[in-house]
Amino acid sequence: MSSFPIKQGLFNYDVVDHHAILGCPLDATPEEIRKSYLKIAFQLHPDTSKATNEEEQALAAKLFSKFVNPAYEVLSRENDRKEHLLIIQQTVSNLASIGQPSFSSAESQQLQGAKQNLELVYRKVVTPLSKGLYEDFKTVFRKIAQVSEYNLIFLMVKGENASARPVFQTSASSKETVPPVVSGRSPQGPTPTPPINNPPAEELSPFEKSLRRAQENFDRRQYEKAIAELKSALKTDPKNAQAHCLLGMAYLKNNMMTMAKVHIGSAVKLDPNDPKVMAAKKELAKHTSSGSSQGGAKSSQGGFLGGLFGGKKK
Repeated sequence: MSSFPIKQGLFNYDVVDHHAILGCPLDATPEEIRKSYLKIAFQLHPDTSKATNEEEQALAAKLFSKFVNPAYEVLSRENDRKEHLLIIQQTVSNLASIGQPSFSSAESQQLQGAKQNLELVYRKVVTPLSKGLYEDFKTVFRKIAQVSEYNLIFLMVKGENASARPVFQTSASSKETVPPVVSGRSPQGPTPTPPINNPPAEELSPFEKSLRRAQENFDRRQYEKAIAELKSALKTDPKNAQAHCLLGMAYLKNNMMTMAKVHIGSAVKLDPNDPKVMAAKKELAKHTSSGSSQGGAKSSQGGFLGGLFGGKKK
């Protein structure tokens, strides 16, 4: 799909925006997606299209076979649709590290400023474009690009609205220690010195504990468990390069190349000089170029880079 002549919205970040191609919003139901597809199929089919010459007929056929059909194949299958949404959401979440784009149109700025009624404004700007998306072959790419820009803004604003999360208190030093009651002493007597409670040698935050469990599952080749653990951890710290790195490697080991590329790419953007990230990038490049992902990514190391935490795991 790299031949798609659009460099706007989500397309500008090497993501094929299937929703924009079908002219349906990101929160469209399966029935809405199906209706959009059938309407477009009617507009592009050789027997029913409004193409007036051979050039337009060829363009209609190309749009239908190269872009519309593949988009519907992805969005009509629940698992593929969820994975596609995850990819574009992760792409948008990474924009903070590379600089967010600016928008000039009045509709885009209106959507960007929407907070309380985001979904309503989003549907309001997308719907008019969607209705006549393929009626004029001269404007079809411009309209798809505009829908994709609205999709990008919608995800950006939605992410900003959901960004306020409770901060985990990772230190136990703030907890008050109640002196123990010593029997056989009067209340007026001298208070014995409470024992010194030395902190544990290694106090881990909930996120770090989750990351360690994921590493242990990874080393046991229980990649699905590692993936589940890391996806949960990234909800707490979505910009942690180590978590993205290990998640990408877990997807690579589990023969899920698309998701491996997404998360290893995220790790590279967040911390390109980290040795673990560099090794994961090299591993991904090796399997991408050799096409060996069908057989699974294999490594002679007992654990990924000796474990994220280093040393022997307990």
